[in-house]
Amino acid sequence: MQRPDLFSKITKDKIPFIIGGVLVGALGLWVLGKVLSPWVRPAIKDACLVYLELKQNRESMGERVVDVEAVRVAVGTMTKRVTTVGKLRANEEVMLRSEMAGRISEISFTEGEAVNKGDILIRFEDADLVAEVDLAEAELILREADHGRITKLHSQNIESVKKFDETKAGLAMAKAKLEKAKAQLEKATIIAPFSGNIGLIDVSVGAYVQAGHDLVKLVDNTPIKIDFKVPEQNVHDVGVGQTAEMTLDGFVGEIFMATVVSVDASLDGVSHSLSLRATNPNDDGNLRAGMFVNVSLIVGEKGNAIMVPESAVTRDGDREFVWVVQSGRAGRRRVITGTREKGKVEIIQGLRADELVVIAGQIKLGEGTSVNVTNLESLEEALQEEGESEAAEPIKEPVKEIASAPAASASSVEPSIETPTEANPAVEANPPAEANPPAEASPPAEANPPAEASPPAEVNPAVEVNPAVEATQKADEVNEQTASSHIEEEPKVQENKGKFAKALHFLKNLFSKSKE
Repeated sequence: MQRPDLFSKITKDKIPFIIGGVLVGALGLWVLGKVLSPWVRPAIKDACLVYLELKQNRESMGERVVDVEAVRVAVGTMTKRVTTVGKLRANEEVMLRSEMAGRISEISFTEGEAVNKGDILIRFEDADLVAEVDLAEAELILREADHGRITKLHSQNIESVKKFDETKAGLAMAKAKLEKAKAQLEKATIIAPFSGNIGLIDVSVGAYVQAGHDLVKLVDNTPIKIDFKVPEQNVHDVGVGQTAEMTLDGFVGEIFMATVVSVDASLDGVSHSLSLRATNPNDDGNLRAGMFVNVSLIVGEKGNAIMVPESAVTRDGDREFVWVVQSGRAGRRRVITGTREKGKVEIIQGLRADELVVIAGQIKLGEGTSVNVTNLESLEEALQEEGESEAAEPIKEPVKEIASAPAASASSVEPSIETPTEANPAVEANPPAEANPPAEASPPAEANPPAEASPPAEVNPAVEVNPAVEATQKADEVNEQTASSHIEEEPKVQENKGKFAKALHFLKNLFSKSKE
C-alpha cells in the first residue's frame, strides 16, 4: 500500500495562498502575544519564582552539613618587602686570551676543575724566545766588560769622556734588551690570575693561535654577587646591610639569604630604577653565575598585620576570596591580599581579627552552606592555653570587688531571703555568701549552709572562662535556631504551594479563553 503524497495536491496556483496564510498566521500570533503580554508575563514570572522558592525550601528541609577545617584570623608582624628579579654574577670572572701568536705546546688543567692562583694553565712553544734571552744575556756580559775597561782607563785620564759615555749607554741598552726578552718569554706561559673554576677550552695542543684569541674562562663563584634593581619609589627604603631572600627555579623550596653590599650612585635614565648588589657566601658552590633569581628585599616590618594561611585564599580569575564561618554557616568574602611570607598571607582588606576562616574543604561549600568545623576542639584548646595566661590577672579583680562590696548591696538582697537569714544567723554574718545572688536564690543551696559558705565555689575562674563550655553552648544555640527555622518554614511552604496552584489555575483559564 502506497502512502498518499501530500505535496502532489499542491499546485502552482495554490502556493501564493499558502504563503499568504502562513504570514497572516504568524502576524496574528505576534499581535496576540503583544496584546496578552501584560497579563501573561507577570503570571509566568510568579510561577517561576514560586517554583524556585519551593525548590529552595525543599533543599533546605534536607540540608546537608559539610565538614571543614578552619582557623582564627591572626594578627602579627610581617616584613615589608620589595620583590624583583635579579641575576647572579661571579665574584671574579675573566676570559684568558693569548698575548702572542704561537703554537700551543701544553695544556696543564682539566676542564671544569678548580685551580689556584699562580697555577700554570697553558704553555706556548718558546724555543726562539729562550734563544733571544740567551743572546741578550751574552750581549749584556760583553757590554759590562767593555764598560769596565773604559771606566778604568777614564779614571787614569787615558780614555776620552765620549768613549766612556758610549760604553755606559751600551750597557744600559743591553740590560733593557734582556728584560724585553724575558718579558716575551713570560708571555708564552699563561697562569691563573686568581683561584676559581676553569671552564671549557676550544683549542688543543698543537693549535696555532693569533694574539688576542679567546682560550678559556676562569670563574670565582665564592662568594657570588646578585645584581638587581628596585623602582624609584623605593629608593629611600633601601640601603647597605639589608637582607634579601632569593629563590631559584632550579632549587624548588630552598631560600638563599644575601646581604646588600653596594647601591648605585644614580638611577637608570630609561627605566628609572636603582641598581643594587648583594652577596651570598655560596660555600657549597651550588649557585653559578648567569642564573636568574627571584629577590625579596626586606626593607622593614609591618605590625598588627591580619594574617591567614595561604590555603584559606581561593582565586576566581583576578579576584581572591576566603570562606568565613558565621553562626554555623559559610559565606564567601572578597579580600585584598598583600605580602606572602612562610605560608602566611597578609589580608589588607576584607577580614577582621578573630574571625573563623576555612582552610580545607572549600570545594564543597556554597553561599550559606551549613558547616561542621572538625578541628574546633583543637582550636578551642589552643585559645584556652593562650587565654589562661592573659585572663589570670582580670579574674582577680572581680574577686576583690566582691570582697569589698558595701553593706548596701547586701541589704538590697535581704527582702527576698528574709526567712532563711533569720533561721541561720551564721549566714547573715558571712558577706561573701550574701553577695552571691545565684547561690542564695537556689533552695537547695539555702538549705545547705556549708555549700553557701564555700568561697571557692562562688569564684571559680576555670568555670567562668572555659572556652570549651562556651563553644558547646554556642553549638546548642545554633542547633535550636536551625530547628526553629525549619518549623517556621513549614507554613511558608504551604503558602507557596497555594500561590503556585493559583498561578497554574490562572494560566489554565487564560489559555482556555484564548482558544475559545
